[in-house]
Order: sequence, then C-alpha cells, then structure tokens
Amino acid sequence: MKKQTGILLIASLFMSFMLLTGCWSKYELTERGFVMGVALDETKDGKIEMLTQIYRPASVETGKSATTQTSSVSIHTQDDTVMEAIRDIPIHLGRKAQWSHTRVIIVGEKLARNQDLGKTLDIFYRDHEPRSSVKLLISKGPAHKLLEKQPLIEQTTAQQILRTEEFSYLNAAKTMDTSLLDLLLQQESAHPDTVISYVYRNSNPEQTLSTAGLALIKNGKMKKVMPPDKVEGLLALRNEYHSGVLEIPCEGMKGEKETAEVLALRTASKVTMKDGNPIVSYRIKGELAITELKCTAIVSKKDEQAFLEKFSAALLRQTSATLKFLQKNKLEVIGIGNQIYRQSPGAWHKLQPDWDERFAELPIDVKVEFKLVTGGTMNSKPAS
Repeated sequence: MKKQTGILLIASLFMSFMLLTGCWSKYELTERGFVMGVALDETKDGKIEMLTQIYRPASVETGKSATTQTSSVSIHTQDDTVMEAIRDIPIHLGRKAQWSHTRVIIVGEKLARNQDLGKTLDIFYRDHEPRSSVKLLISKGPAHKLLEKQPLIEQTTAQQILRTEEFSYLNAAKTMDTSLLDLLLQQESAHPDTVISYVYRNSNPEQTLSTAGLALIKNGKMKKVMPPDKVEGLLALRNEYHSGVLEIPCEGMKGEKETAEVLALRTASKVTMKDGNPIVSYRIKGELAITELKCTAIVSKKDEQAFLEKFSAALLRQTSATLKFLQKNKLEVIGIGNQIYRQSPGAWHKLQPDWDERFAELPIDVKVEFKLVTGGTMNSKPAS
C-alpha cells in the first residue's frame, strides 16, 4: 500500500512539472539592453529627440579588480514618433531595449509646453514592459543634458535623479513624487489640472542636479513652474506632507531664526455648497520637534503655546502664498473640483465650464494647529 502511494505521489509530481511553463521570453540576457532612464525632447523641426540610458554590467576578470568604466551608456535617437525612436536603439546598441527596469522618464520643458503629455507618453502606457510606477519629471531646458551628467553617488544618473526626487519629497517637502500612473489618473479625473516633479541643473561649478519645484499641467501641457518655496504649502493642502522644516524669525534679533521639524501633518478638507457656490475649508494639524532655539525659552505651558502659534502662523503664511499663486494663474491642483464632483456630480457639471475663473475668486478658509512632541536631547531653552 505504501509503495503504491509513493508511486502515485511521484507520478503526480512528474505531471505537475510537465504543466509548468518555460522561460517567459525567447530573448537571452545578452540580447537585451536594460533601460534605466529616458529623456524626451523636441527638435527645432518638431521631431522627438530621445536619449536612452542603458545599464552597462560590470565585468570582473579573475584576479583583477573591477574596471573604472561608467555603469551606463547613452543612446541618442531621433524620429517623428517615440516608437520609431525606440526601434532605432538596436541600430546603435546591438541589443533590444528592455523597459521593465526603467527608473525615470524626463520630458524637456519645450516638449512639455508644446505637445500633449498624454499623447507623447502613450507608448509607455500601452506597452507591457514599462511599469506604471516609473517616475515622471519635467526638466528645465533639454532633458537629455541631465541624463548625460555623471551621478554623484548612485550607479547611474537615472537612479540618482530617482533618489533625489524621492527624498526631496519625503524629507524636504520641496517637490512631489509623480509617476506615469499619477499623470494618467489625474488626466482621467473630473478636473485634470495636475503637477509633475521639476528637475534642473544647479548653477554651481559642479552643475549638480536638483529636484525641487513643480511643473503645473493644464490641458495636457505645461503652463507654469511652481517654485520650491510654494510646494510646502501645496503638500499641506493636499494632505501629502511627510516631513519638512519650518522657520520663524527671532523678534528684535536681525537675521536670527528658530526652526522646528514637522514630524507629522494631517489635513482635513471640507467642501459644502451654498446658493450654488462652494464653501471650502481646511483644518491642518501637525506635530513638531524643536531643532534650533535661539531666542525662546519654553518654561511654561503659556510659553509653549505662544511658540506653537508662531509656527502655525508660519505654515498658514505658506499655504496662503501657495493659494495666491495658484489662484493668480488659475491652476487648481489642490483637488477642490474633484472633491465637488465626488460629493455632487450635478453641482460640478454646473461649475465646470467657468471653474478656472471661479477658483481664482474662491475664498478658502485655512486653520493650522501644532502640538509639540519633543524638544530634542536638551531642555527647551537656547544652548547658550
């Protein structure tokens, strides 16, 4: 009996192996060039200029150290469409481009202003290889010049830009984390105005790359750049603020400032309709950690409350400056229109035709409240 059971078990295992599929692709690794990043620009005659950064595997011979060659190679192609530019990569590389490991897609500002981004990037949505989580950025000036720079610490420039964007968003609140999927979802929403992370070369001698600020998108095209000092307020209003630093001036001490780290921030928005007009309010609550004290001694609850009120006022000024900037440019990217649509589609359809003008004049009430979590490893007094 045991022998028969063993034979049946072996037969079952053998049959299961027969049902397993083979390799997912007929291509060998040596026939593929793994794309790390791609830069898209518009030429003078309206064509697509594409720079594709391909990962170069390191080869180490036995008994020898790794070579000092760069970890990537750049391929330049140009054509009427993105697809044709992609198909020309093997002409130069001798391998087929593999897009499943792509880190970033960077669109040059000229192309972003002149052509619809959704149509330009259509191939990356339709093809099965690129992931929808690929980071999307718009560059100041030609995009290909950014990918041609050497990375500071990462293996490739594409990876360097990816990490810079992520930490600029998560730790500094100077940009937003945007992907192919984010753009698609926003463009398919009731109010499609959106934002894309902005990247540029610094003016320092090393011309290092920075991701700070946002490109504001309307009707699929870039319309305006939001400077980094306005992004913090936008993140707070959108409830997407992770961590950052706030400053307040010391009264009577020119040039001296105190700082606190924002450990957590939660925003609740409310939209109600009255006589056909929206009434919008935001309630922002956060937690602070003291990072620099220069002119304040917190020895009582009253001192602490006064200290927190100054930081609440600081964030309130930032959100007010952000709202003023957006209303002046008639670019509603804080989600009010979409919230109205979710609550009352009928009301939104009435507001939609002239929503830009309505938003520009819309009164928005914002209130900020902080609580102090920690004063650090010292007591809540200046060190000196």
